[in-house]
Amino acid sequence: MRKALLILALASKVHLGFNIMAQDLPASPWKLEALTGEGDIKYDLKSGEMRATKGVRVTYKAGSPDETVLTSNSAVLNQKSGLINATGNVFLRRDSVVWAAERIEYNFRTKIIKAAQFSSSNLKFFIKGENMSGNQTNDVYRAENTVFTNDDYSDPDFYIKAKKIEVAPGEYALFRGATIYAGKVPIFYLPYYKRHLQKNSWNIHVSPGFNSEWGGFLRNSIRWPGNGAFGGEFNLDYRTERGLGLGPSIEYENPQWGKGLLKVYRAYDDVPLTDSRGIALGRERDLLQWSHRLKHDNLTVTGVLNYESDEHMRRDFFQNQYQRNIQPSSYFEVSKNWSNYNLSVLMQARVNEFYETIQRTPDIKLSGTRHQLGNSQLYYDTESSFGYFERRYNYTSNHNAYGSFRADTLHQVYLPKTYGGWLNVTPRLATRFTHYGNSNGIETTKNSSERYMSHAGLEISTKLSKMMPKFDSKLLGITNGARHIVQPSINYAFIPKPNRVPNEIDQFDYEITSPRLLPIELPEYNAIDNIDTKNVVRMSLRNRLQTERNDSVLDVADWDIYTDWRLNPEPNQNTFADAFSDTYLRPRDWLALNSNLRYDVDNSIWRTYTHGIEVHPKTHRWSLNVGQYYYLAQPSTSREDRTDVYYSGLNFNLNENWSFTSRQYYDSKDGRLSRHNYMFQRDMRSWTFFMDLSFRKANDRRGDGTSISFNYSLKASPREPRITYDP
Repeated sequence: MRKALLILALASKVHLGFNIMAQDLPASPWKLEALTGEGDIKYDLKSGEMRATKGVRVTYKAGSPDETVLTSNSAVLNQKSGLINATGNVFLRRDSVVWAAERIEYNFRTKIIKAAQFSSSNLKFFIKGENMSGNQTNDVYRAENTVFTNDDYSDPDFYIKAKKIEVAPGEYALFRGATIYAGKVPIFYLPYYKRHLQKNSWNIHVSPGFNSEWGGFLRNSIRWPGNGAFGGEFNLDYRTERGLGLGPSIEYENPQWGKGLLKVYRAYDDVPLTDSRGIALGRERDLLQWSHRLKHDNLTVTGVLNYESDEHMRRDFFQNQYQRNIQPSSYFEVSKNWSNYNLSVLMQARVNEFYETIQRTPDIKLSGTRHQLGNSQLYYDTESSFGYFERRYNYTSNHNAYGSFRADTLHQVYLPKTYGGWLNVTPRLATRFTHYGNSNGIETTKNSSERYMSHAGLEISTKLSKMMPKFDSKLLGITNGARHIVQPSINYAFIPKPNRVPNEIDQFDYEITSPRLLPIELPEYNAIDNIDTKNVVRMSLRNRLQTERNDSVLDVADWDIYTDWRLNPEPNQNTFADAFSDTYLRPRDWLALNSNLRYDVDNSIWRTYTHGIEVHPKTHRWSLNVGQYYYLAQPSTSREDRTDVYYSGLNFNLNENWSFTSRQYYDSKDGRLSRHNYMFQRDMRSWTFFMDLSFRKANDRRGDGTSISFNYSLKASPREPRITYDP
């Protein structure tokens, strides 16, 4: 026995080498595996050192959140310290981060890594370079002579080369001595550049092209990521017929102070036109836009500023923005919400003299939504406001500006009742008082005055439904039965003649022409100064047909018709208002139809109608929409008073990389295409390429136009790669 123990003791002093195939030591965090049958793994019991050749896989804490896997041709591992030196086709994976190199020194316990020639992917971006070191505990790595890209191809479309780099995956990448490349072409140099990886904010956009207004043009924007709370882009455009245009757009965000956008743009117009007065516009034309919003609990602060140097600035250089909003406003508003009330303070001033504006300095308003009065059966809503208002006309108007103080208060009570469990009856009573101060302005004669008015109304409605379990319709795509819902409604409103009619008081919140019926209840009717006597019944009938499809309830058909019966029409009004019909059909998941009609009952003519069909197959390879919209300005049959346009749109994905889009608008009055455009899109991995060809007929300011543009945009980065790694 003593001899056996002596032999074991001597053996411990001697280096013992033996082969270990797929060895998994008991109670050990290590798992050692030979990758091939020729793999050789030797283990030193004294030093705890493992040496492997001809392919090895080392797994540390398998199955745990801390699992780390390394594969290489050869490796030396010290299991006590956790340090490994691996050479030849080395791959190291921890979490989603993969490192590849010819040689890696890594400590499984401290997570410190060093590599000479390396590459890496963290499933968001790709990087390769020299002399990398880092710590996977705090996820910060440093390297030299690096290439950084979000393109997972060997020949990337877009990348950054830098002398030195510091990367925190998912946080930021800091570059020193960086050059930005598009393909093999260097396009920008930055001595110092920090890119925030969590914001997906880097973008480069290049758009060359030609149109009849600008001539040849080149529009460029370079977006910088900032520091997470601050970023933006710089625009640099050149138009051969109109000159240079440039300016920054800055975005900012602060948890305490809110977020906003500031855009500044100056165009050096080589061919300035004239304004509506016939005065020549200056060569330097400017645009300044600022918006800010802060929301904290129930408090909201909003600021908007829109400045333009002339009335045609946005129409000439920002056509899409102009079409969305012809006359943008500028204001500052603070709003506070409670359970049933809202208090707001609005400041609105005229910034551009070519816009008509109602200045409010300020407009303070307290609104109460409909809520129950204690334990009674009554419900109550209210709206009160006061402030100084000034109506300022644009510089081509012959009218003079005027202003006055106005205080207004409205109070309304309701008594909702339900009879028989199906008939809803809600009478209402309201009173309104408005005070106007002395008018200020040239040739203004209105003195201070008060207006009193009352309002009485009654709304009757019900909701009836019938189940039809055996109802089937191939046309409507109904196979599981249906439910028919009918909702008739009558709403009566009566306002006795107030003590002062609209032409006797200043008009600030006045009625604006609308293609739809205006509200008849005082809290919803915001044209405060235009309120006059009213005696009207609004009648509506809504029909819905529902079915179960794809385990959910779907409105297959929805038809709503409504009109007003004026019991005491004004001299310029008919007994019946225009009748409206809104229809929506969804006979298939991939097919939708809509129709909106407006019919002049007294003159027996259609005033407005729109029809549309949308087709969206489940394959999502293509979609199609066609339709028509018709508008008659006056109850007349004159061709000059109407607009009648047919439109169509097609989106088609030719394959994984190519797509095609087209839009057409045919004006039946002129008998020609008023506007049509065609766009091809090419997915270029890191970049997106667009070619847009458009044609336009003449309008009031612009002649016939043809435009062709080419757009190159860098995709959002980082993005998901196409490759995965499995050791």
